[in-house]
Amino acid sequence: MKVLIASSEIAPFAKTGGLADVTGALPRALRRIGVEADCVLPLYRSVSRGGFHLKQAGTPVRVPLGHREETGTIEEADAGDGARAFLVRNDRYFDREFFYGNRDGDYEDNCERFTFFCRAVMEWLVCTGRKYDILHCNDWQTALIPTYVKTLYADEDAVRDAATIFTVHNLGYQGLFWNHDLPLTGLGWELFTPQGLEFYGKLNLMKAGLVYADILSTVSPTYSREIQTPEYGHGLEGVLYERREDLYGIINGIDDDWNPATDPMIAARFGKDDLSGKKACRADLLAEFGWTGPVEDAVVGMVGHLTAQKGLDLLAEVGEWLASQPVRVVILGSGERMYEEAITELGRKHPERISVRLAYDNRLAHKVEAGSDIYLMPSRYEPCGLNQIYSLRYGTVPIVRRTGGLADTVIDADRDPVEGTGFTFTGYDAAGLKDALSRALAAYADRHRWKGIVRRGMEKDFSWGPSAREYVTLYGKALRKRGRQAS
Repeated sequence: MKVLIASSEIAPFAKTGGLADVTGALPRALRRIGVEADCVLPLYRSVSRGGFHLKQAGTPVRVPLGHREETGTIEEADAGDGARAFLVRNDRYFDREFFYGNRDGDYEDNCERFTFFCRAVMEWLVCTGRKYDILHCNDWQTALIPTYVKTLYADEDAVRDAATIFTVHNLGYQGLFWNHDLPLTGLGWELFTPQGLEFYGKLNLMKAGLVYADILSTVSPTYSREIQTPEYGHGLEGVLYERREDLYGIINGIDDDWNPATDPMIAARFGKDDLSGKKACRADLLAEFGWTGPVEDAVVGMVGHLTAQKGLDLLAEVGEWLASQPVRVVILGSGERMYEEAITELGRKHPERISVRLAYDNRLAHKVEAGSDIYLMPSRYEPCGLNQIYSLRYGTVPIVRRTGGLADTVIDADRDPVEGTGFTFTGYDAAGLKDALSRALAAYADRHRWKGIVRRGMEKDFSWGPSAREYVTLYGKALRKRGRQAS
């Protein structure tokens, strides 16, 4: 079986968050179980300047965009474990400082940029005659590929038999554009209907993937059910409910890059059978955020996008109370200006308790996971989440809201003292978060109990092997929908 994974970001080439980690790890995991998997992404400025060894793969491709044509080249790099990464180059669209936009908002031509990317992939496959059994697409930036397979390219030999999988990593970002962008895609107005690409008068690229892909997946079983409801469906719950028989949830695995026994970015290595190195990691993290000397307080860490989705409004609400507790809080991330300012102000008022670093820093993210005692993830919604899984592997006890993948991966230690691996709360409110924090701090004070919670979390297996095998099962389902058998 040959699989091509398409994504707007793929580690180690381009990364803003968990999407890149998943799409970077999955091809390698599939290779390890005998599936011939490659990946394709845009060639951003950070990639061209990132020291990757790139070579041109075939001749330039000519890409129709409305009434004109753009040219792109396809370059190739090693993606690890035998997987190849193919990168679509067009400097007009991708030679920019950021992938999707800047602090002032998204790039105005994002529809044009990612339409070009999707169609360049199709033209490259057609021109080279390269065939894949499965085209596995991820989020709205790649959603036109399943659409093209069943419309404009339905008669092309290279792709006519390909089955398509469309994975929703975050339904909150849909690729919504004004309807006059439709001609850029080359698709006809007959597809601009409530049953097709139209969404309250706008063009919805996420919806295109949901409608046209053979099989749909999300990144956790709970999230696959949640998005069929008005609370989490972001207006697409009806489409998802209609396709519920083709909709599956698979928990993301985590790669060996996140392993405290081998991690080169942390102060000392450790594992579930020898936690002594975590003490050194804790001291290193505290020093990194400005605290030296012995610290008995619980170290609470948080890493990620500072947005409403991640529960930053709840954190701001409990901030004054949290600063009165026996804790040291370290926050690493960047995002929406209002949340950056709110969290920074908390740190300014309580420097003895709260330290904030407004940045994306992968090295420091590893240090936060390794050196924290508690990890905070009070998300409004969370399709899967990776940081709570990293935390479990690094002996850092997660506090999470019971939603999406957080509900699927963290067991409350008070509700289930035998199997519990963290602390959870259900309602999206400050009272629930404060209660979970209070219960976690009480458990932290009981060193024997705390060690048991830590060890149970570290014993959980969230490696990519089981998830990769589940994807292979979905690939088989998709092929059968196309009248083919999995090889």
